Amino acid sequence: MKMRKKLMCLLGSGMLIMALAGCGATEGSQTQEGQQESQQPADQQEQNSNQPAEDAVPAGESASIRIWGPVLRLEDGNLVMDNRSDVSYRGEMVIAVDPESTRILDGENGYPVEVSEINEGEPVFVYIGPAATMSEPPIVNASLILCKIPDDLRVPEQVYVTAMEEQADGSFLLSADNGMQYLVPADCEIMPYLTRNIVTLQDIQAGSSCLVWSDERRTAQKILLFAD
Repeated sequence: MKMRKKLMCLLGSGMLIMALAGCGATEGSQTQEGQQESQQPADQQEQNSNQPAEDAVPAGESASIRIWGPVLRLEDGNLVMDNRSDVSYRGEMVIAVDPESTRILDGENGYPVEVSEINEGEPVFVYIGPAATMSEPPIVNASLILCKIPDDLRVPEQVYVTAMEEQADGSFLLSADNGMQYLVPADCEIMPYLTRNIVTLQDIQAGSSCLVWSDERRTAQKILLFAD
């Protein structure tokens, strides 16, 4: 009887030691994993933090964002610029120019400009898609490039119209996919893009794409209406 009690005590002690050892191993492995994670190279952590989040891309039909900065050089028909905006990748970027789909416009009058006419050091405003290559420097596709902008001019904005509502005084309230609203006076200048067709403010409808020059109160001064 005494022998059985001794065996039971020994077995109970052994099981307790094994349980304590298991807890220690678990805590040790968790500590080791935490140390490995905290010892991740600083440059790798910085690279991860610099990758743009897709959720941060503004919503809207345009699915594009605007960056700006001086042109560093022209390279094989493309622009290399120093992106100084707070969106996409900061620093040197290659702006891929597609002769068929990239619009390059004079930011003051809306006239077409050849990429070869853009000078080094000249500030440009570029509308790009959310995707970029992982190369160094990253490469992005441009849908619109605004250049030749005077220092005292408020930069026009490319918008996709979500609503164009006529007001009692004959003016219009233009709502855009960027969340902004513009008051469009009845006598606001409106121009067609690359056509001789006559366009009016009534031609601006939901889904229209246009370039809007406005003042600090978002009163439209001039609108360039794209055919698409």
